[in-house]
Amino acid sequence: MQLEVIQIPAGPLETNAFVVIDAATSQALIFDAPPESVALIEGEVMARKASPVALIITHGHWDHIQDTSAVRDRYEIPVMMHDLDRERLESPGERDFPAVTPDRILTEGDTVELAEHRFEVFHTPGHSPGQISLYHAESQSLFGGDTLFPNGYGRVDIPGASESETLATMAKLLEFPDEVTVYTGHGASTTIGQERGWIERVVSSGKLL
Repeated sequence: MQLEVIQIPAGPLETNAFVVIDAATSQALIFDAPPESVALIEGEVMARKASPVALIITHGHWDHIQDTSAVRDRYEIPVMMHDLDRERLESPGERDFPAVTPDRILTEGDTVELAEHRFEVFHTPGHSPGQISLYHAESQSLFGGDTLFPNGYGRVDIPGASESETLATMAKLLEFPDEVTVYTGHGASTTIGQERGWIERVVSSGKLL
C-alpha cells in the first residue's frame, strides 16, 4: 500500500500543495490549493492518471486556499477543513477569489480515507486557530501546513495567531516518533527527529524562539 507524495510550490509565497497518490488504486488526496496551483496540480494528476477524491485545507490563510474553488470544481471533490478557519474560506473579504463552503468539517481524532489508507486529523493551532495536520502512521508522514518548518514554526505575529497555542502544538509534536516526515506548507520537508532538540527547549522553557 505505497503512497507517492508530490510537492507543488505555487503562488507568490511558493506555498506547497501536495498530491498524495495511492499506488494501488491511483486515488489521490490534495492538500491545500495555493494561488496559481490548479494547472500545476492538474499536470501532476494527469501525468500519473490519478483520480483525486478530496481536497484538504490545512488552514485558512489566503496563500493556502485561493484556488480552492478551481480545484474543487475541476475534480468535483469535497473540500475538508477545520471549523475555526472556515470563515476565511467562506468570506474571503478583500481577497479576489471565490468563496467556498467546506463539505466536511474535520476535528481532532477524525480520519480521512484514501483507498485502504487512513489519515488521522490532529488539531495543531497557533499559526492559525483552525490549523490541522494529518498523519499517515504506516508511512510515518505528517502533512502539517504551516505547523512546523526546519528550525521553526508558522508565524505568531499575525491576526488570529497564538503563542500559547503554538507552545501546546509543539508539545503535541513531541509525541510523534523521530522518523516521522513532516511535509511543510513552504519550502523543504523535515522530520520530527531533526527538530526535536529545539522543540524540547521551547516546550520546557515555555518561550518561543
